[in-house]
Amino acid sequence: MLARRYNPDHMSGDEMFVTAASILLGPIAWAWWLFRAASIDGLRKSRAPVVVMGTVVGLAGLLISAILGAWAAVDVRDAPQYIFMYFVMGLAWIRLAAFCFPMAGLNPRDDVIERRNAAALPAWTGAILGVALCYAGGNIGNGPGWWVVVFAATLATAALAAVWLAMGQWSGVVDAVVIDRDVAAGWRFGGLLTACGCIFGGAVMGDWVSAQATVIDFVARAWPVLPVVTIALMIERIMRPRPGRPPTPVIDGGVVPAIVYVSMAAASVALVWTTL
Repeated sequence: MLARRYNPDHMSGDEMFVTAASILLGPIAWAWWLFRAASIDGLRKSRAPVVVMGTVVGLAGLLISAILGAWAAVDVRDAPQYIFMYFVMGLAWIRLAAFCFPMAGLNPRDDVIERRNAAALPAWTGAILGVALCYAGGNIGNGPGWWVVVFAATLATAALAAVWLAMGQWSGVVDAVVIDRDVAAGWRFGGLLTACGCIFGGAVMGDWVSAQATVIDFVARAWPVLPVVTIALMIERIMRPRPGRPPTPVIDGGVVPAIVYVSMAAASVALVWTTL
């Protein structure tokens, strides 16, 4: 949902401010966070978790860049400075969202880096990709400017946060990841967050009409999240860690459900795309 008729030769004052702020809050903030993470004493011998996390952020950036290049408004695609503006906005959006992850029970520094919790890394990865998809969806279509992207991305990201909190409350999957260190649960939760980000991002794509119309369209298009979350709740009740039960196999109990969630989400977005 972006793009008025942009001036390819001159950015407005608010656009220049948004770009500068996004550079600071996006690539610079990510570089600083990763540098600080790599400097933790426990990582002096092996920085593998930080390398993986940096790679995930890079992949999220590539995802946003690819969607901008393919499906942003034509006048944005033809103006590299605006592609750059929305790209760094995306990195800033993900960084600000990641800042809130500890409030929802997943602290990347504590869980992934310091405690070397192998279950937390796929969960964090799925959360990053889910947020990236929420933001990217808001960039598909035409609209009056960057603020409609912020509105659409806020709507999608808030819905993703609601799913995260609900799953943590109703299924205990966050505790399974953080406390029980169940790697399969980490994969399932990461896959679910990616899938929901895909659905919610797909629900906000399209041309801008009004804030009210965007909300109405979102509700009408985001319904596939209900069967996905319902299936996820059923699987978590079956596979949640229990005393005396062997750990769930990572592939069968983690990777496969994650693929199922993402596949269902991709199919729902493809259906939405055909109606635009």
